[in-house]
Amino acid sequence: MARKITRKNFYMEIRRNFGRFISILFIVALGVAFFSGIRASEPSMRITGDAYFDESDLMDIKAVSTLGITKEDVSAVGNVKGVGKAEGAYSADFLNIKNKKQYVLHVMSAMEDMNKITVREGRMPEKAGECLVDDQMNYKIGETIKLKSGTDDKVTDTLKTDELKVVGKGNSPYYISLSRGSTTIGTGTISGFVVVPEKTFDLDVYTEMYVQVAGAKDLTAYTKAYKEKVKTVQKRIEAITEERGKIRKEELLDKANTKLEKEKLAKAQKKLDDGKAESKQKLEDAKKQITDGETQVSQAKEKIASGKSQIAAAKQTIDTKQKELDQAKKTYQNGLKELSQGKKQYEQGKAAYDSQYAEAQAKIQAGEEGLVTYRA
Repeated sequence: MARKITRKNFYMEIRRNFGRFISILFIVALGVAFFSGIRASEPSMRITGDAYFDESDLMDIKAVSTLGITKEDVSAVGNVKGVGKAEGAYSADFLNIKNKKQYVLHVMSAMEDMNKITVREGRMPEKAGECLVDDQMNYKIGETIKLKSGTDDKVTDTLKTDELKVVGKGNSPYYISLSRGSTTIGTGTISGFVVVPEKTFDLDVYTEMYVQVAGAKDLTAYTKAYKEKVKTVQKRIEAITEERGKIRKEELLDKANTKLEKEKLAKAQKKLDDGKAESKQKLEDAKKQITDGETQVSQAKEKIASGKSQIAAAKQTIDTKQKELDQAKKTYQNGLKELSQGKKQYEQGKAAYDSQYAEAQAKIQAGEEGLVTYRA
């Protein structure tokens, strides 16, 4: 009875709101059809994606380490059971300012056997300073990208150059969605990727390692079988990471100790070289002082010899002058004697003259008186 009443009310409700019922019916039908289409296309999408991944040799596992990854680490992972290929790679995030807008670029090295790039325009970079850019970015071929570091480090601490010339544009199987990931610099979101030759990086160790699982290509990506196969190999790789981490730590400690020893040795060598240089300089200064002293002594000897010659010459001159003085003194004394005799003779002659002068005056006067008398 209750069922009949419920059914009757249901139909009555539909008749009263027939338009609303039809709308809801079509909406539900559309949702079911859309969901059915997606569910029906899922295998095809998986197959298409898997074919693209296989063609591009997309990695199955990515491994990173805070201490970096060495070639020995790559070789050790390559020997793990179930690993088909293992290859090291480099990558780093940098900033670029274009048209007053800041972009965060994920610069990564081109790989030989995995994650192959699909070139849409131009070509792959071949030498340091060249790059291929993300196809979704607005960089043009021939354009130069000036990189800046978003940290206290310099770009040239990681790369050999901070300028990259765009020679191609393309896509990477590593990025299958519009999102390019997050970062710790700039806006926090990666704007796009940039591919460069491995030799562009100036690092001692890899920043990451990519692994392909043997037999994974035979399975469709994202399926349970694929995930289980990859997970099994991943656990085996993780099992050796602790040992590899210890080895890497010891290598770094040995390297640090070796570097410290080299620094100490370099400081000691520098101190020894400085001591040798200082001693050599002091020896050269002492030799110079001895040479200068010998020169001064030689000059002093020459001056003494010259002085002796001058003294001898002066003495000879003095003797000659003394003789001349003695001769002059003798001549002077003779002259004084002659002067005394001449004076005496003069006085005698003057006395005779005076006496004769008086007598002559008397005669003259007597004569003048006689003359006057005669005239008269």
